[in-house]
Amino acid sequence: MANNNRLLSLKLRTLIFGHPLATQNAEESKVGVLGGIPVFGSDIISSEGYAPDEILYVLLLAGSLGYAYVLKISAAIVLLVISIFLVYRKAIQKYPEGGGSYTIAKAYLGENYGLIAGASLTLDYILTVAVSVSSAIENLTGIIPWLAPTEHKVLADCLVILFMAWVNLRGLKESARLFSIPVYLYVSTLALLIGTGVVEILAHGLTPEAVATGQHIAVSSSGMTFFILARAFAGGTTALTGFEAVSNGVTAFKKPAQKGAIHTLLILGIIVSLGLIGLTYLAGAYHLVPAEGNTVLNQLGLIIFGKTIPYFILMGTAAAILVIASSTPYAGLPILLSLMARDGYAPRYFKNLGDRLVYSAGIWTLFIVSSVLIIVFHGDTHAMLPLYAIGVFISFSLTGLGLAKHTLHERGEKWLSDFVIFCFGGVVSFLVLLIFIITKFTEGAWIILIIMPLLVIMFRGIRSIYAGEIRDLEVTPQAIDDFHKHVTKIKRRRAHVELADYKNKIIVPVYDLNLIVLETLTYAYALTPQVTAVHVASDPNRTAKLLKHWALHHIEIPLEIVESPYRATVQDLLKYIDKVEKKGNFDTITVAIAEYVPEKIWQNVLHNQTGQLMKLMLLFRKRILVTSVPYHPVPKEIPSDKIEIKSKS
Repeated sequence: MANNNRLLSLKLRTLIFGHPLATQNAEESKVGVLGGIPVFGSDIISSEGYAPDEILYVLLLAGSLGYAYVLKISAAIVLLVISIFLVYRKAIQKYPEGGGSYTIAKAYLGENYGLIAGASLTLDYILTVAVSVSSAIENLTGIIPWLAPTEHKVLADCLVILFMAWVNLRGLKESARLFSIPVYLYVSTLALLIGTGVVEILAHGLTPEAVATGQHIAVSSSGMTFFILARAFAGGTTALTGFEAVSNGVTAFKKPAQKGAIHTLLILGIIVSLGLIGLTYLAGAYHLVPAEGNTVLNQLGLIIFGKTIPYFILMGTAAAILVIASSTPYAGLPILLSLMARDGYAPRYFKNLGDRLVYSAGIWTLFIVSSVLIIVFHGDTHAMLPLYAIGVFISFSLTGLGLAKHTLHERGEKWLSDFVIFCFGGVVSFLVLLIFIITKFTEGAWIILIIMPLLVIMFRGIRSIYAGEIRDLEVTPQAIDDFHKHVTKIKRRRAHVELADYKNKIIVPVYDLNLIVLETLTYAYALTPQVTAVHVASDPNRTAKLLKHWALHHIEIPLEIVESPYRATVQDLLKYIDKVEKKGNFDTITVAIAEYVPEKIWQNVLHNQTGQLMKLMLLFRKRILVTSVPYHPVPKEIPSDKIEIKSKS
């Protein structure tokens, strides 16, 4: 019966999430350039569609004079795109493990700046999901009236976010396949729109008044000011949101990963630059006025295509890509959190790969937090929009300035040109950030300025807790000596008894060699010499370190390695226990689970509770006994400036 239930559960899981992927097949699950564009570029591609609106909304405050500046603003943004591309190309070259702004800022500007970059990107990814999905659903309310009530809209938003989480849980290649068609169809139709419009203007010319949309443009007596130009430039830079994701996700590309990531970044830079220049040129030429429910893209589609098939394809894929834009954070944030977890700033379970070789804990977290954000803001896009894009410009600034500092310090070949490029990208991004904060402060940007420091404090707090745990559990020479004395004493006492006479077997699951494990092995060996330490090898690097430490300290308890190609730790341990049980050599089999008991209950959130899951799964085994060996740390008062995490080599 138990086997049938397990088989049914496995079939259901496979149906929902797909067949588990083996660690050795990790390279096959990665994406190439063509797959990387929809996975990592959907956000930036969708952003260029509404960037012209953001530019014109501000420029038209100066009246029709604003049309004379729209193309100049776009050209300045393209210059920034080129600079940011060069910045992140260098970041990808120097850090193939990914991490982007977080890694660069931490390495060259210091820990605090790295955490600020990590916090800003975390917020930006969460807001991107919430804003993109909310905007897409709002655009559908005219077609589907059922979505108009707030409660219906919030429900639809959450369901779409859940759908995007499910797609990404199935793996990068699955999401790339699903999103490729609408993304490439949108890019192709947009290119056709711009190409047709430009050719039409160059071939036949036009009279703006003849095709104007009819909205009234207020005449400004003050004319164009520097502040209006600066705000328009800042508004247009929303087209750059999403650029960071490629440098975060280098490890998701097929070998050579760095080359694939750089090519993807280059193609995305070209797409956004040509798209922005083309759309703003046409909008200025036709004297379009963006309006609520009638975007520049929609107006251009009607003017150039009319209500034909290309128009409906353009607008349909434009709506779809707003939803698909939320896929970029689902690819970027889990990788960022995995890197921060490796450094001790995020819970350790964020660095574990799921069944489909994606960081599933990060995906579920993004789904939960972005859904909560939707519920709190009642799915109101305009309420969340002022919080949007601030995080990404913090990361742009820190990356550019961090690389500039490093270049100035190293002074290698062609260092001056690199220094100028990095400074330009960093300084301009910082100025845009200031404009965003000043102009959007009262609209809600102040919330970001409060949440970010809190996130930084949280990251440092997590690292402090883990540092304390590592100190508490670190194997000392005295602990090893006591363990060997204990084993020797018991061996001497049992010298006259045959090993086969002991019919009770104890299995000790082992992840690492530390004081908890030594205490559990000591307890188990005192009961029976039939003790086996079992390590489920879900991480080859971790397994190699454990074997090294086991041999180095001459641990006499046998260590068995259970291969776990699909990283299903608990299931593979259960299979091992089944094999031991089937041999029938023992009257009882006990699983002794070592458990660390944090000083405070809430700190359990920082642990993945694998031990609790093991106990639950073993509860239904008639002939298997389970015992917990709790380890309570001794409280220590250590100055915060002395805290540091020591990694075992």
